[in-house]
Amino acid sequence: MYGFSTFYAVSDNYVFFLPFNLIFALSVGYGLSSPKYAAVKKFSWICLLIPLGYLAVYKTAFLTEKGKAFHTFKKHKGGLNYYILPWMNNNTGILEFTIDKKTAPEPVEWMTTIAREYIELMKTKGYTEDELRKL
Repeated sequence: MYGFSTFYAVSDNYVFFLPFNLIFALSVGYGLSSPKYAAVKKFSWICLLIPLGYLAVYKTAFLTEKGKAFHTFKKHKGGLNYYILPWMNNNTGILEFTIDKKTAPEPVEWMTTIAREYIELMKTKGYTEDELRKL
């Protein structure tokens, strides 16, 4: 599963793999409750440092030319914030992107066409553009 998301650059794998991650975490926790893993339990607090790993990768990517170029190229989507940081704050969704008539350096016409159709449908149901931005 993780190989698929890495190979195909799935940016929102946290949603797609959430059930698997939950089952995996519960299985690991159940296994660590065994007395034969008492030594591992002592170091389990290290898991709390995982967010620092995300931040380190994020900062390191900005130090490279390729990282800066990727951030600029994907700026319409949120850049490196969208692809590296899992907490996903203030990212532009396709509805907001379409309402604001933004452009992207890559082909996203298929998404904006569907989004325009959806926006028109929702407007017939009484939604305003501000309400649609929040969806």
